[in-house]
Amino acid sequence: MEIITVGISPNTESDDVQQALRIFFMPWRWYKDDARNQIIDWFKKQYNSHHVTLFSSGRSALTALLEAFGIGVGDEVILQAFTCMVVPNAIRFAGATPRYVDIDASANIDPIGIEKAITLQTKAIIVQHTFGTPADMDEVMAIARKHNILVIEDCAHALGAMYKGKLIGTLGDAAFFSFGR
Repeated sequence: MEIITVGISPNTESDDVQQALRIFFMPWRWYKDDARNQIIDWFKKQYNSHHVTLFSSGRSALTALLEAFGIGVGDEVILQAFTCMVVPNAIRFAGATPRYVDIDASANIDPIGIEKAITLQTKAIIVQHTFGTPADMDEVMAIARKHNILVIEDCAHALGAMYKGKLIGTLGDAAFFSFGR
């Protein structure tokens, strides 16, 4: 069995680098919208969504979501402590405060911890589906609805993952995916 690590681009293979270099040295291909439109169309169809926007990174997408939801100074956003640093950085960039919650045995956010972390300033919960394993979305959504809190799904690890027959990324109020490291 091959060990997969969580470091910076740990699983990049030589063919990945070769493909990136081929595209990099063909700038005339950058100006065509074919690939961009194909990705948008695929996400719309796959996730039955009318609203798909591409960003340069997951960090940019999350920053835009926080801004779109009006999350800023004085607000708190709950997230799991085992996450990529760009998630709390995006929260801080928006002017909000990250509230960390421990993970459960699945390496996802612990719903009991969410309930304990909620304050009057809590505006959103960011749910990361770690390593493609879905978080307990029934519990998370029940808690969020009880307290009228938004749920943003971090699907950077979970493209195509399912939770009780539904695609991850379709269960919260919004979701973002990432093809980055």
